Amino acid sequence: MELPQEERAARLQKAVINSSVEEISKLYDELGDVEMSAPALGLACRFRGIDVVRALIQKGATFDFPSKRRIEETYDCYIGRKCGNRRTNYSLYLLNIFEEDLRGAYCFKGMTLSHSAERETGEPLVFLPDDKRIEVLGCLLENREKISFHPEEMLYYAIYFGETVIVEELKRYGVRISDVRVRTMTDVDALMDAYWLEYITMTELLDNEDYFRVMQQLAAELDGKLFRYTENLYEVTKKRFYDVRVFEFFLAHFQPEKMKKYEIIRGLIEIDAADALSVVEREKWIVTPKKRDELIAYASENGRTESLAWLLDYKNRTADFAVEQEKAEKKMMRELNMAPDSVAALKKIWSYRKREDGTLLITNYKGTDTEVTVPEKIGKGIVTGIGTGAFSGGYSNPKVTEEQVEQHMRITKIILPKTLQYIGEDAFCKVPALKEIDIPEGVEKIDDYAFWKCESLKSITIPGSVKKIGKYVFEDCIGLEKVYINEGVLEIGVYAFQNCSVLKSIAIPGTVKKLGASVFEGCIRLEKAYIGEGVLEIGEFAFSNCMLKEIRIPESVQNLSGTTEGIGTHRMFGYSHPPKMTVYCPKGSKAEEYCRAKRISFRNSEDD
Repeated sequence: MELPQEERAARLQKAVINSSVEEISKLYDELGDVEMSAPALGLACRFRGIDVVRALIQKGATFDFPSKRRIEETYDCYIGRKCGNRRTNYSLYLLNIFEEDLRGAYCFKGMTLSHSAERETGEPLVFLPDDKRIEVLGCLLENREKISFHPEEMLYYAIYFGETVIVEELKRYGVRISDVRVRTMTDVDALMDAYWLEYITMTELLDNEDYFRVMQQLAAELDGKLFRYTENLYEVTKKRFYDVRVFEFFLAHFQPEKMKKYEIIRGLIEIDAADALSVVEREKWIVTPKKRDELIAYASENGRTESLAWLLDYKNRTADFAVEQEKAEKKMMRELNMAPDSVAALKKIWSYRKREDGTLLITNYKGTDTEVTVPEKIGKGIVTGIGTGAFSGGYSNPKVTEEQVEQHMRITKIILPKTLQYIGEDAFCKVPALKEIDIPEGVEKIDDYAFWKCESLKSITIPGSVKKIGKYVFEDCIGLEKVYINEGVLEIGVYAFQNCSVLKSIAIPGTVKKLGASVFEGCIRLEKAYIGEGVLEIGEFAFSNCMLKEIRIPESVQNLSGTTEGIGTHRMFGYSHPPKMTVYCPKGSKAEEYCRAKRISFRNSEDD
């Protein structure tokens, strides 16, 4: 009787631990094809040495294995089909890594990273010494294509885990880390995928000495390219800046374009990294007396005595007090004489830029009022747009300071100008205190996430001039009770009103041609929905997890599946529909067909 593949793999692994080279070779011949020989070959690399490794390779052992779900389930490994194409790499058994060392690394799932292997004789096999592992590595490199050995991946992990002898040997053979690893670390447009998550996690879990060593070695692999800078990478790095070597390395080897200098300086103050402030001075980051004095106040308010002492000394060494006093007095007089609607006065409150048509786009609110009126004009420029994150309570706008974000979160009312045509992505997102805002007639587009998580907003009216409501625009507006959508709106994007949990009724005008997927999903109190004659398409899950009692679907609705193939497997109400719901629809309509197919209670609207 032919042995199942799982049994063949188990016998081969057992033989690698317990048997001689001759016995292992003979057993391999008896077993025939072993589709999962990778664990046995990896264990030979870890515990047995070059003779057993060579014997296995001669018989056909390889680090490759089928990308089948059965393999993943049977051997508890990654097969490269999900989780960012992660794949268990059994060649990494060669590295001096144990269960307690993994620190966020992928590719080790299904591997037993023990210090020794128990044998039937009672005398355990111990982890191979460095010279024996170097012999094995040479054999793997000689047979790399035959056995699907990827030395560039081994180099990446060897650098992180301080495997100096392996790193040096791989470099002697001219091995470099893989292109995908370099792209992950350097390319601003690279995906934040599993490679990125692993890189961030492993970097965060390094201690400070290891961090400095690892990043230096990785930098040498990048051919002069700089490390990609992101906010989350900064967050996992800034805690190390009290070590001035790390801070200097950070400034020299990370892309500077997106660095927020004063946020970084405040971060240094928070950890009282006074030595690193000397580097800031050298880099000429503190260039104005105003910013210097703000940093002094910040250090004082937060009780950071060493940073405060350094900043005060810096001020004493560099300030021209007479000139600064004169400038301060002149500025005070200008502000006292300044008209509130002058360009100079408005520039203190608003950041803006010109659009292609010469009108103005508001890019940031810098004021301190909680009730805000956006001007129609700044100088001769007409305000027609609110830009990305201009009032956001998040960090979607790189020019917004932490203090401005906090101020945005306190805003309760915003009056928009009648000249407005465009509301940008994230424009008012995460402003939890915002209770009142009117969208003026003339606005043509509300971009994605514009009012996301405006939790205090109770009602909103969408004027007919708006052609498209973007995706996630009012998602998680948990206080939104009333929504008025006027005739003229053409499209409502996916998830637009998701989780508006107190919304009770909605009327969709007939001018809307497409109602996006999951648009009202999670509106758990939504009882009535009226869809106007003219609407053509209702997206999948549009009313999922709603408590609808009544919904009216006109004859114009032809597409209930998100495709052009009719009702298909469409789940307009999720996987189940509300038990007390009645659908009102014309006789013979697609909606009636849908209700019959899904066994949903319906009435023909002609009978009302």
